[in-house]
Amino acid sequence: MAQLSLKGYIALPTTRNLKSVDVVVFNEKLSQFAFIQVKSTDKPKSGWPVHTVRKEEEWAQDVRKALDLGERFFYVFVALPNRNQQEPVYYVVPSRDAADMVVADLEKWLSTHPNSGAARQLLAWGYSGLPPHTINKYQNKWELLMPEDQNR
Repeated sequence: MAQLSLKGYIALPTTRNLKSVDVVVFNEKLSQFAFIQVKSTDKPKSGWPVHTVRKEEEWAQDVRKALDLGERFFYVFVALPNRNQQEPVYYVVPSRDAADMVVADLEKWLSTHPNSGAARQLLAWGYSGLPPHTINKYQNKWELLMPEDQNR
C-alpha cells in the first residue's frame, strides 16, 4: 500500500477477507478504481502459489475461472527483500494475464511430469507456482492499474 500511496493513488485495505481482493485502489479524482490481490514471497525463484486445483477434470477452466476476475482485477506479486536483494520488487499483473500464464506454465509442467495427472494439490506434486521469469515484463507496471489516467 505504501508503493501505491507514493504513486499518488488512494489505497484501502479490505476487511473480513473479501474474496480475491486485498486492496481497493482509486486515482486521486476517484474516477477510476482497481482491485488488487497481493502475493508475496522471500523466495521468488520458487514462484508465487496462486491457486489450488480442486477438480482433476477441467483443471484449466477451474484455474481461469478462479484467477481471471475481470479487467479491473490485478495481482501484485512482491519479491520481498532477502540475502540477494535489499529492496522489494513489485510485479503488477492483470488477472487475465495471470490466469493465462498459470495455465500455460502448468501445461508445460504437466508435459514434463506425465505421471502426475491433474491432481488436487499442485504444490504436493512439486509445482511451486508462477515463476518470476513469466512476469518480468510486469515489473513496476503500476500504470496498468489506471490506464486512462495519463498523469502516471
